[in-house]
Amino acid sequence: MKRWIKRGICALTLGAMLSANVLAAELSLSFDKQGTTAAVELRDVGTDRYAAEVTINITNVQTVQFQGKGDTYAVTVDSAAGTVTLYVASRTPLTAADGTLDLGTLTVAAGTQVTTVPEATVLDRFLNGTKYDTVALSVMQAPAGGTSSPAVEDRTPTVSVNGTGGKINAASDGTVTITPDAGYRIAKILVNGREVALTTRLTGLKATDTVVVTFEREPEVVPEETPEETPEENTVQVHAFTDVGPNDWYAGAVNYAVSNGLFLGISETEFGPNVSMSRAMLVTVLHRMAGAPNESAANFVDVPADAWYAQAVAWAAANGIVQGVSDSRFAPNVPVTREQMATILYRYANHAGVAGESSGSLDGFRDASAVSGYAVQAMGWAVDRGLISGVGDQRLSPGGSATRAQVAAILQRFAKNLQ
Repeated sequence: MKRWIKRGICALTLGAMLSANVLAAELSLSFDKQGTTAAVELRDVGTDRYAAEVTINITNVQTVQFQGKGDTYAVTVDSAAGTVTLYVASRTPLTAADGTLDLGTLTVAAGTQVTTVPEATVLDRFLNGTKYDTVALSVMQAPAGGTSSPAVEDRTPTVSVNGTGGKINAASDGTVTITPDAGYRIAKILVNGREVALTTRLTGLKATDTVVVTFEREPEVVPEETPEETPEENTVQVHAFTDVGPNDWYAGAVNYAVSNGLFLGISETEFGPNVSMSRAMLVTVLHRMAGAPNESAANFVDVPADAWYAQAVAWAAANGIVQGVSDSRFAPNVPVTREQMATILYRYANHAGVAGESSGSLDGFRDASAVSGYAVQAMGWAVDRGLISGVGDQRLSPGGSATRAQVAAILQRFAKNLQ
C-alpha cells in the first residue's frame, strides 16, 4: 500500500524523458543524536540540477516524514517493498558548486536503519535526466550526550551588495541569504565573478568564495494577458462569479472560456482567476477545445482511471501534446509555467495542423536567456502569434506561473487565430 505526502506543489519539470545512464553517486544521511531525523544529501551529481528522485530501502516504513528543500517535494512509502521514494524539485538549482544536492530532512521511527539505495535520478534545467543505478550509502549519527563533537569548519563566504536595494547575509555553514528591500528585486548574483541563477538562497559555499549581489527596482507590472474585448464582452457576464468583476481585464476572456465550455469554475460561485493553472487543468481545456475525443486509459500511475482529467491526459499523451515528468508519472497537480504552457499550446497547434511557419524572436526580451532550451521555439511562436507579449519591463518570465485568468485570455486569442 502506498501513501503520498505532498507539500507546496510548484515544479519546473515538464515533459522530461529520463535517460538510462549508468553512473555512480552517493547518498548521505546525517542523523541527529536520537537517530530519528536526518539531513539528506545526494552527492557527485554535478551542478545545475533542478529535480531529484531517490529510492531507499529501510527497515521500518512507519511514521516516515519528509521535508524537502525545493518548491515541490513529496514522499512515497511502499510498505510491502520496504521502500521510501523522495521527490524534490525547484525553480532554482538545488545543487551546490561541489555537486551536492540538498534534498531536505527525513524523519523516521527510532531504531530504523537505511540499508540500500536502489536508484536515483536527477534533472537539469533542460529536463535532461540522469539516472544513477549505483548509489553509495553513507549514514552518520551525531555523538550521544557527553561526547565532544568534532570542530565545525567555518565556511562563511565574503559577501557584499553592489549599490543599494537589499541585504545579504552569510552563515558559517556556507549558506548565503539574499533579501531584497520593498520595491526591489534581485538583478544579478556573482559567485567568484561568475553569474549564477537568481535565487534568494545559496548553499554549499566556502570561506574562499566571494558573492556580490546587485538589486534593481521592481517595474510596474502591467497584466500581459489583457484581451482586446469590445465593451459588450467586458460588461456582460455569462456566469455570475463573485471573483470576476465586469471591469476586470480578464472578464471577457472568462466569459468566452466558460460560455464555450472550455473552463468551469473552481466552485459554483468562484472562477479562481489568480489560481495557478495545473497540468491537468490545461490538458483538460485543450481536450475540450479538440471536441473531447475518446482515448484509452493513460499509462501513468498518478492518473487514476476515474479521475476527471484521465481522458484528457490520455488524449494529450497519445498525440504528443504532453509527456510525463517521468516514464510512469504525469504530475497532474503541478502548476504550469509560462514556457511550459507555450510549449503545450505549440504542440497542440502542430497536432491540429494550424501552427504554421513562425519567425518569432525573443531577442527583445531581457530574460530571453532564461527560456529553457526545449521551449525556445514554442515561446518564439507564441510571441509571433500574439499569444504572449511579456509581463512588463521587457521580460517574458518563462518560469513564472500561469494563472487561470491568463490562460483563459491566451486561449481566447488562440481560438481567434484558428478562425
